[in-house]
Amino acid sequence: MIKKYNNWEETQAAKIGSFEKLPAGGYEAKIINAKVVDNVNGGQRLEIAVDITAGEFENYFRDQFLNSTYDNKKWKGIARFFLPVDDGSQKDNFKKSLLKAVTQALEQSNASYRWDWDESKLKGLKVGIMVRDKEYDFDGRHGFCAEIFEFVDIKLIQEGKFSVPEPRYLNGKAPSESASTAASSAESAPADDDYPF
Repeated sequence: MIKKYNNWEETQAAKIGSFEKLPAGGYEAKIINAKVVDNVNGGQRLEIAVDITAGEFENYFRDQFLNSTYDNKKWKGIARFFLPVDDGSQKDNFKKSLLKAVTQALEQSNASYRWDWDESKLKGLKVGIMVRDKEYDFDGRHGFCAEIFEFVDIKLIQEGKFSVPEPRYLNGKAPSESASTAASSAESAPADDDYPF
């Protein structure tokens, strides 16, 4: 006979696999918070937590967070943008270009907002987000999860003027395009930090 565990009556049943994966596509969103985080290998990234504000998946990340039965809940709606180090390299200039696209999307989506290098002022702004399927191979599990990878003018989402993004595969190619087995990503995404704020 199994011994009854402490706090059994208060223990919530896990909802493993019961939460629908966010489909790839474009969504209207609101910024919940933003912060600059140090990368493990040096440099920094801008992390922007968002939630969906319209349509079938409205409040998706909030509901996912509230329904989680894990003790260490994590906010999953986070976009990560690696920040330039201003070293003049081609890679660094590409990071600048990506950051410029983020700031333009924020300005286009919010008529009274102008980027002023203060990420704390992003909270509450609206923005269009593009979500793609991202392949993972972690701890013996393999599959696809949703990844927020781009900010766009929210009007493009509202008007349906976007294409569903292609998936991001571990080895850069769909499994049918490669004879080799997919390996772990060369640049793995940083772990989610705890939210809300």
